[in-house]
Amino acid sequence: MRRLISALLCLTAAPALAHDFWIDTADYRQADGAPFAIEFLIGDPAAVERWDTQWHKIVSLQSIAPNDRITDQLSQVVTSQDDHAGGAQLTLSGAGTHVVAFVSNPSESDLPAEEFNAYAKHEGLTPALDKRKADGTSNARGREYYSRRAKALVQIGTTITNQVTQPMGLTLEIVPEKNPYALSADEALPVRVFYRGKPLAGASIVLEPLHRPAKHGTPVITDADGRARFSFEKRGEWRLALVWTQPIVHPKADFDTIFSSLTFGY
Repeated sequence: MRRLISALLCLTAAPALAHDFWIDTADYRQADGAPFAIEFLIGDPAAVERWDTQWHKIVSLQSIAPNDRITDQLSQVVTSQDDHAGGAQLTLSGAGTHVVAFVSNPSESDLPAEEFNAYAKHEGLTPALDKRKADGTSNARGREYYSRRAKALVQIGTTITNQVTQPMGLTLEIVPEKNPYALSADEALPVRVFYRGKPLAGASIVLEPLHRPAKHGTPVITDADGRARFSFEKRGEWRLALVWTQPIVHPKADFDTIFSSLTFGY
């Protein structure tokens, strides 16, 4: 009970963190053709919950093989009604680094002004903060549509492949410019962020470890070409994450916000 209360307090203090979404698996290295489970998770490393997997929330779940073959994995989804954990059961074939990619439908969020402003500042959502300041609506409730884009890198065998360094066309996407599994022990990971197909400057991206206690990572702001670099120890599991938003004209929302993540593990 004490642990549950602590988690709820964390989520209440920072409401936006409950939106963070990523794909996770017990082992990011799998045998060729062997079935394994993935989970859809929300929160942050300090307060993690299973996402309530429901069909009406899902746009797509795909895997991209080293030969660029795309496989629709929707038939492998297990909803929360089918199993309390939800998630999916996948089988990937072919040596190399596979990408598992997920896209959700939008949901509505309506926060009090103070909570929304704190969330927007925490996530580096400068388009929302600037728009509210310019319109004189900083004291108004923050209304948004938000959706998720998530990728996970699953290694089959020992062959390292480089198709993972190319964008796959997600609306908001974190693209490693070098395969994380090809990095040497002291080598930094260069990444590039794309929004609507173009490099995104000024976005706040963070790298955090999974499956072990950790403080929040220090955000890195993408440069004019949408690039950022991260140095980290090459052990355990990791998540890159960012959020971006744009003003919209809509009766139920003022901003269209996307949460994006990339997970991988050693």
